[in-house]
Amino acid sequence: GQRFASTSTSAHATSSPPPSSMAPNALSSMDVAHRARVVSDALEEDEGLRRAVLARLARDGGALDTDFDRADANSDGVLDKREFLMALGRDASLGARGTCEKVSFRDARAVALSQFVPFMGFGLCDNAIMICAGESIETSLGIGFGLSTMAAAGLGNTMSDVVGIGLSSKIEMFAARFGFAAPTLTKAQSLSSSVRWAKVFGATSGVTVGCLLGMFPLAFGA
Repeated sequence: GQRFASTSTSAHATSSPPPSSMAPNALSSMDVAHRARVVSDALEEDEGLRRAVLARLARDGGALDTDFDRADANSDGVLDKREFLMALGRDASLGARGTCEKVSFRDARAVALSQFVPFMGFGLCDNAIMICAGESIETSLGIGFGLSTMAAAGLGNTMSDVVGIGLSSKIEMFAARFGFAAPTLTKAQSLSSSVRWAKVFGATSGVTVGCLLGMFPLAFGA
């Protein structure tokens, strides 16, 4: 019985070696969920491995802050279990500096839409209010104070910008309520070029479409 238990234990260890004994490409070939599960199980079962990880973190010194910021996906200053396992799963081996996971097209599209919808709302309100306010200012104050058309337009634009700033948070809440919130990304992914370009494209196209739609008062003779 003892021999069989020893044999089965040895077989189990052979089939599921701890991450510290794996070759770097062994963990990197796994998907993120599998890597996180392997590392989590190893840390829970092996006290020596936990001590080694803590010793490595203490020895790195200033690099610990960098690793923490990279792992803190939502930037709330607290590293929960999910973020910790995701950070470990991204690395090819314990303590190694992993590369940023590629942002999928679906996430990039979600980032662009999260910028497109609020900026479209801002552009629509901004242009519509500017046209209406500028027209009213020109026909009332413009005549009384001798304001030029451009001066009236400038005052109307000032009014529309003030209203737009006040409505910006409401527009973002409205967009998020209808499923246009930004996806959850790691800090490294948020700083990637694909995410930056998705934000620029979404914001630029959104404000362009919004400003064009905001010209609708002209159709009613404003």
